[in-house]
Amino acid sequence: MTIDNKELAQKFKTIFKLDYPPIAFFYTDNPPTEVFNPKRTKSIKNIPCIIQLLNGVKSGKALVLGKSSRNLCPGGLAYLGFRKIMQGLENFLSTGVPGPNEGEIIMEGERFAKTPELAKQFLDKIPFRKSPADYVVFMPLDRVNPEQYEPELVIFYVKNDHLAGLNQLANFDTLNRTILGIGSACSTIITEPLAEIEKNDPPRPVLGLLSDILARRHVKSDEVSFTVAYKKLIQMYNNIEESFLKLEAWNTIYNRI
Repeated sequence: MTIDNKELAQKFKTIFKLDYPPIAFFYTDNPPTEVFNPKRTKSIKNIPCIIQLLNGVKSGKALVLGKSSRNLCPGGLAYLGFRKIMQGLENFLSTGVPGPNEGEIIMEGERFAKTPELAKQFLDKIPFRKSPADYVVFMPLDRVNPEQYEPELVIFYVKNDHLAGLNQLANFDTLNRTILGIGSACSTIITEPLAEIEKNDPPRPVLGLLSDILARRHVKSDEVSFTVAYKKLIQMYNNIEESFLKLEAWNTIYNRI
């Protein structure tokens, strides 16, 4: 049965009183043409990250990124599967990139890990995978034509009460409970949720945007991400009528959102 993505998106936006439309993510060799193009920058310090670009998608636009995308964070391209992770990234995540002279640091580290060794062990846990197509698309779910594309993931930008409701519904019929994403912001909304599709049935939802201080500068202070597999979202939709969403407890939460 073909799913009406407009109805699916509107149902979740209405029942959880979401601030933004659910965002669909998928790979394709034939991307849509009506998209917005991020401004190019000559300064490496101003290269946008994926989280920054997704603010445009939250506003209703579509974003296409691909193997030839040059105006994008190299780490983001790696998490999308378009390139290998940068050599020496463990230094950047920790104490800084060392120079040729002893004790010299030529690039300040993010200080997310105490040592490069610890950062390397952390990176080894991230489930990087090679892109299966030339492009990735982020677009509002209600704009996805099911006859052309099938989303792999659906990303929600949520506040606490939104998250409570979505999380409760996602776990309504399974013991495969929501997990906290451990990597960069783009890892927690893309790489780790995609890995869940491959290794768990049903795939676990991933709570994100809590492990990347740099990326959090591009979202509101009370926003986090909640990413589910598209097929999982359909299961959630089918469970709405049986769930807590019809009871007074949720109505109380709904009225204060």
